Amino acid sequence: MTTHSQAKPAGTPTWTDLMTPDVEAARTFYQAVFGWEYDIGGPEFGGYTTARLGKRTTAGLMGNQPGAPPMPAAWGLYFATNHVETEVARAVELGAKVLSPAMVVGEFGGMAICEDPTGAAFGFWQAGQHIGSQVTDEPGATTWCELYTSNAKQARDFYMTLLGATADPMAGGMEYYVLKHGEEMLAGIMQIDPAWGNMHTQWVSYFSVANADETAAVVTKHGGKQMGPIDDSPFGRIAALADPSGAIFKIVQPPMH
Repeated sequence: MTTHSQAKPAGTPTWTDLMTPDVEAARTFYQAVFGWEYDIGGPEFGGYTTARLGKRTTAGLMGNQPGAPPMPAAWGLYFATNHVETEVARAVELGAKVLSPAMVVGEFGGMAICEDPTGAAFGFWQAGQHIGSQVTDEPGATTWCELYTSNAKQARDFYMTLLGATADPMAGGMEYYVLKHGEEMLAGIMQIDPAWGNMHTQWVSYFSVANADETAAVVTKHGGKQMGPIDDSPFGRIAALADPSGAIFKIVQPPMH
């Protein structure tokens, strides 16, 4: 288990949240799956829901905003930054598009949402009172994030430059890069295989669980879907899942040491 009491270093993943057409249904679903409790923001924050494990923040949930175009349900990733406007300008120079310009979110911090050159949405978060996830790598908390993209090399080069990271290719048959700051692994980038059907370019969050098979059963019982078999990997037992609104996420049961 890793707990965080201060803002993460710039260029590292710091927060994940769900955009969904039915936030109440999502709260019920993820509470059943991960045991989350919630703090629901006031109307000035669009009813933004912060999920907690005990007292520590782990993720966010948000309904589609009135007047905004309907978006498919999806988990989104935010990278930490010390200066959100500068970071957005740099992202644009590197070929990104701005989806939601830099804005201040009360005393909590500042944010912006961009689209990378391969079409995946991602965010920046400049911490104020809200430092991002206060807990990672324990059951019900995020433990990894991965970009599925139609152009892994282009995405790799973009994020390396943007985040000041290196990228190691992973051995094996698939095209996969691990973004790193020094020895610290930040995130993965994976080439979409046409055999997967119509998977669109997106960031996907992994949540740690105590038992992958039991969690997958809870997901299907509560209206979600299991996408393919549960796989054993060097990193643990992994399942790809979708919530009832179709947002894709993954779970991993870490190997026993």
